Amino acid sequence: MDGVRLADRIAYGGGMAARKAGVICDAYRPNGGTCPIAAQNRTVRLGVLALPVSGSIRGPAPFGVPYRQLVLDQAYVMPGDYVVGPLGTLLVVTNEPPAPVLGVQCNETVSLWRPAAPVLAGANPYGAILAAGATALLAGFPAALLSGGVSDRTRTGLPDDTKLPGYVAAIATVTGLAPQVADIVRDARGRQFVVDAVVAYAGVWRLALTESVS
Repeated sequence: MDGVRLADRIAYGGGMAARKAGVICDAYRPNGGTCPIAAQNRTVRLGVLALPVSGSIRGPAPFGVPYRQLVLDQAYVMPGDYVVGPLGTLLVVTNEPPAPVLGVQCNETVSLWRPAAPVLAGANPYGAILAAGATALLAGFPAALLSGGVSDRTRTGLPDDTKLPGYVAAIATVTGLAPQVADIVRDARGRQFVVDAVVAYAGVWRLALTESVS
């Protein structure tokens, strides 16, 4: 039995196990910058069993660790897909057969904006980031927003200033669109973040963010 056949059999077995011990979920694949959780983006309905990353069922997943090993028929999903059901919304991060699928629980819904930066006349082309003239690139995307990254001091720079919180976000990629440094991310709670770094892994963007605190 070659590697392709083995991976196919493992995927099929995962689907059978998930139908018996898991729950029924819908998988969605983003198509454009609008909310991916829509009927026209649904690719398949399938059984899903979510386990701690270790794969053990002898104890619960650690608190504050949103990553899950997903047991399912992995032939039907790819990195960047969203799996939605009784488990909540999970973003497929990796799918590398015969290894299990890795997913991350989404805890926010975000939008991505490209600010307008005016070019000043003269030798220095510097222009400030203006949120008022921003253009929406993504809207209504589930994301895993976790504390981390690099914090920064407030702009006044006083010794007792509270640092601006740093975050790391995972969000599905969209063909033809790419976040850039200094883009703006807004969540459903009205918070605003500035993109500090962007790394693409297969179908997922990993964004380093700094919260904008007035």
